[in-house]
Amino acid sequence: MSIAQMFSRRPPARDIDTFLAGYPDLPSEEEEDKSWDRNLRFYLGEERCEPDDMLIDEIHQEWATDYETLEYNHGYIQWLFPIREHGMNFDAQPLQLHEIHAMKSNQEVMQRILRSYKMMLGFYGMRLVDEKTGLLRRSSEYKPSYKNL
Repeated sequence: MSIAQMFSRRPPARDIDTFLAGYPDLPSEEEEDKSWDRNLRFYLGEERCEPDDMLIDEIHQEWATDYETLEYNHGYIQWLFPIREHGMNFDAQPLQLHEIHAMKSNQEVMQRILRSYKMMLGFYGMRLVDEKTGLLRRSSEYKPSYKNL
C-alpha cells in the first residue's frame, strides 16, 4: 500500500464498514510485528507522544482544561485514541492487536484511557455520568464548548 493510499480520504461509510469488519486488510495478531508497541508504552507512561514530546500524565495534567491547546494542537489525538490504521499524524503508530489486549488487561492503562476520554468530553462540553452505562450529560459550561464539535 502506498503512502497516498494510506492517507487518502475514504467515504465515511467505507471507514465504518472497514472498522466493523475488523480491518480485514491489516495483519492478524499472529502476523503483527510485536516491536510495534508505542501506543502501549505511551499509555504505560514510558513513551512521549510526537510531535508534542509529552507523556500521557503530562497531557492530562497540563491540558485537561486548556481547551485552546486542545482545539489548535491536533498532534495528540491519535496518541490518546489510537486506531488500527494510519491517520493524519505521521508520528503516530497504528494500534496493534497485541497492544489492545495488553492495554485492556492493565488497570493503570485503562484508568488513563478513561481520563483521556473524560478530558475530551470536557472539551466538547460533556461529562461522563455513569462509567458502566456510558451515560453522558452536558457540562455546566457546555455552550462555548459545543463549537468544538
